[in-house]
Order: sequence, then C-alpha cells, then structure tokens
Amino acid sequence: MSVTTENAPVQGQTTLQENRAGEGVYASLFDKINLTPASRLGDINDFLDDAALSETPAAERLTAAMQVFMERIRQSGQRVEKLDKTLIDHHIAELDFQISRQLDAVMHHQEFQQVESLWRGLKQLVDNTDYRQNVKTEILDVAKDDLRQDFEDAPELIQSGLYWHTYTAEYDTPGGEPIGSVISAYEFDASPQDVALLRNISRVSAAAHMPFIGAVGPAFFLKETMEEVAAIKDIGNYFDRAEYIRWKAFRETDDARYIGLVMPRVLGRLPYGPDTVPVRSFNYVEQVVRTTKSISGPARRSPSLPIW
Repeated sequence: MSVTTENAPVQGQTTLQENRAGEGVYASLFDKINLTPASRLGDINDFLDDAALSETPAAERLTAAMQVFMERIRQSGQRVEKLDKTLIDHHIAELDFQISRQLDAVMHHQEFQQVESLWRGLKQLVDNTDYRQNVKTEILDVAKDDLRQDFEDAPELIQSGLYWHTYTAEYDTPGGEPIGSVISAYEFDASPQDVALLRNISRVSAAAHMPFIGAVGPAFFLKETMEEVAAIKDIGNYFDRAEYIRWKAFRETDDARYIGLVMPRVLGRLPYGPDTVPVRSFNYVEQVVRTTKSISGPARRSPSLPIW
C-alpha cells in the first residue's frame, strides 16, 4: 500500500497520508476501481454501528478492510511472500455465507416479504398491461385496516374516502376518468369484520360500476395451509357451516356481483442462487427451508380459482 500509517491523537484512529499520484499498490488499486484513496480513517470500531457504516464513504470502508487484512497478516507472525489465492477464496466464501444468512434473515421476515410481494405483484401487473390501449394504472396506498376504519368512521357510505376517490372525484365528475377496476392486495376471510368490509366495498363498486378484486387464503376455509384446503372433499357442503352464514348472506346481495376473490397465491420469484436467479455482486445462495418462505403474491392476472 502506498500509504503511511501514523497514530492520531484520538485513540483508535489512524491518519492515512497518500504518496504521490501513481505510486504504490494502494493508489493503483483505487485507480482501477475508480475510487479516491482515503486521506483519513476513523475508529474501526465505529463500523460496528449500522448508521455510521452506511454514512462512511466507500473508499474509507475499503481502506479499513485492507487495514484489517494487513493487520491479520502481521499478527500471524509468518513471513508472507505471496498470498495464497485458495486461502483468500476460502475467506471470501465464508464472508459470502455470512452475508447470505443475514440477507435470509431480512428477506424471510414476514413484513419484508409482504412488501416484496406487493411490489413484485404491481410490477407484474404493469409489465403485462398494454398501455397503448388507453389504459392507466393509479396506485392508492391504503392499508386494509385503514380502509375498514374509514368506513366505520364515515357517517354515511357516500362520505367515505373510497367513495370520494372512485365515485365522486371520477365517475360523477364531468371530465373525470371512471375507474375500470380495483386490484387490491387484500386477503379476506369469512370473519364478520371482513364480510362487513366486503359489503361496504361492494356498495362503492356498484355505485362506480367498478369491479373489485381481492384474494383469499387458507384462513378463509378455516385452514392453515393450502394442502389442507385441497383435502376438503365436498366444497359445496363445506360452506353450509355456521361460520359462513354472514358470507352466504352477503353473496345473495345484488352488489356482491362486483366483488371477485381469487386463489391460490402464485410464486413471485425463484430463490436467489447460481442456478435460479444469479446475484452478480457476491455469491448469494438463498436458503428456503419451508415453502411458506417463498415469495408469493395474490393471483392477479395469473391462472387462479375464483371463489364465487
């Protein structure tokens, strides 16, 4: 490295002084990767803080890594005339493995998967829409519970937010652009709360002549997995249970024809890996130990089974 290291007055800090341009391995390396050599390196322990690490320039992070690497060699007490490429590859593989497991922990978190599923589903919808046919896609960011609360807080249905967005501001306004359909990321079950929400949505949809598409999962059938749903023998008689009284009453209403619920969920992407979806920046092999950790999304334009 074409830098000299001196102890700074503050403990744990070092100052790096760059040699003349073009000299030394350090300057040559940074020139190859289009980075400017660091002129100062702070306390290496600061990198343990995620926020501090994210704000540190790439050149300083790389310099710190090189310093740790050189320090490891010095502490080994062995004379190193040539670096063992096989050993370096081994350490790189270990780092890739640790990063991969940390990424797995983040990407397999339920809340992260919900966000990834939502955006991948939206991308699939946009990618498969022919916008040459005078089609527009608008996004309304509202959680299912917020929509439910909005209906409950509105004195009348016509004062709800969904009614204003879809009917008052568009369908009932001269020059407005009536909405052709609403494709939601909501998953419903047969609980009284969800049936009441669907009933309110159906009334708004009927007023604006706007079909509403939602989804159902195993919970709709009082099951935990789709395998258990598939094992139901007589699905017609299954809905004669007391748990579906409100659901069947809702189905008999005229406005219910504007509601469509689809299933099952579809695979949004394959696990990352060299044989599936390669990652260029490092050797990431996503470990999927259960099918429930696969990225999936509500069946929108994909083949699905309508629940009606």
